[in-house]
Amino acid sequence: MAMTPMEQSENLSERVQASDREKNLRKVLAVNAKINSTLDLNELLGIIMQTASEVMQAEAASLMLVDDATKELVFKVALGEKGKDLIEKFRLKIGEGIAGFVAEKGEPLMVNDTQADTRFARRVDNATGFSSKAIICVPMKSRGKIIGVLQALNPVGRQTFSQADLELFETFADQATLSVENARMHAAMVKQEKAKQELRIAHQIQQNFMPDLSRHSYPFDIAARNIPALDVGGDFYDVIRLDDTRTGIVIGDVSGKGVPAALYMVRAISEYRFLAIKCQSPSELLNRLNTSLAENPSMGMFVTFLYLILDHKKGLLHYSSAGHYPILSRNGVHSMPSYLADSGGMPLGLMQGVQYLETTIEVAPDTAFMLYTDGVIEARDNKGKEYGSERLRQFFETRRLSAADYAENLMEELRTFTVGAPQHDDTTILTLKIH
Repeated sequence: MAMTPMEQSENLSERVQASDREKNLRKVLAVNAKINSTLDLNELLGIIMQTASEVMQAEAASLMLVDDATKELVFKVALGEKGKDLIEKFRLKIGEGIAGFVAEKGEPLMVNDTQADTRFARRVDNATGFSSKAIICVPMKSRGKIIGVLQALNPVGRQTFSQADLELFETFADQATLSVENARMHAAMVKQEKAKQELRIAHQIQQNFMPDLSRHSYPFDIAARNIPALDVGGDFYDVIRLDDTRTGIVIGDVSGKGVPAALYMVRAISEYRFLAIKCQSPSELLNRLNTSLAENPSMGMFVTFLYLILDHKKGLLHYSSAGHYPILSRNGVHSMPSYLADSGGMPLGLMQGVQYLETTIEVAPDTAFMLYTDGVIEARDNKGKEYGSERLRQFFETRRLSAADYAENLMEELRTFTVGAPQHDDTTILTLKIH
């Protein structure tokens, strides 16, 4: 049966629409490789805007991304080669202008007469110097979230955009959104890897601040172990030969963990080394170091500090504490370990004018001392139970070891005790044994 003229016309229209859809699909496929040619976000945004103009046969295109911090749409313009350098041109509140309306509603919008549309924000044209007559604006959606909007402005060679243009632009926006999210994910991975690398470097620098005691010769047996809870931490120790007969020994713990604690640790240990040679006693050093740290406080941070001067010729140990855990001592082979009397004193850096006291004791041959941070006492098992000071005293009581073996065996006991639980805090042990 022959078709009527109306049926022939409808059939022709359907063939034309099918042909247009095929052409549009080919356009999108052709530009897909182009917009996926880079993972640099700024360069990608420039390519998307340029390609959108070509695909839509429009005078210009714009892309605005949502700033999650301010909930605004940010429009940038491309500068330099390949548009790698983008500068912010203006911002729109969500709901402001046609772009803000689309970002708020999450639905595409076609406006073929901007001057007659009350949603049109004229300040955008004033800011860019462009005259917008007709606009297609589509949302960029990723996993149900609006991440931005894409606009095509002023069709070339025709007065208005069509419904087919809108459908094409939505398809293009889907491809552009995927490319933007891939670029963002890549940037986040690069940033994360860079941060890890910087932390590894910071860890190495921090470890270099603390001496490898096995590489030095001392008139006594000494060893130390340090394991930060994160890549870097606030625990530290140091050993300095003050003169032929005296050695300075310090252990400290900065409040907090991570990079801020590590930076404060570097400051504290640097100023300590500067003062150690100048000060004749532990109390003098703590008084002067506290004054220095409290004069320029760092974000409310402070440090517990235990400083010893061992006079191995006279057999005397002078020590002073600034809020640190007491020294655990074992005198001889058969004596019971005990915690030495604490000279008291608040942590360094909290308040100026604090006066620190010191204690002096005689040191007999074969006496052993253990210095430690709260990462030892407060180490927790998988049920949340702490290792505790009494368990540490019992560990010291049941063993007669070298300084290195004391430190290593205690670290092994802590590892066994905390199996299945995350490391609670930085852990530092310094053991000392008199020949």
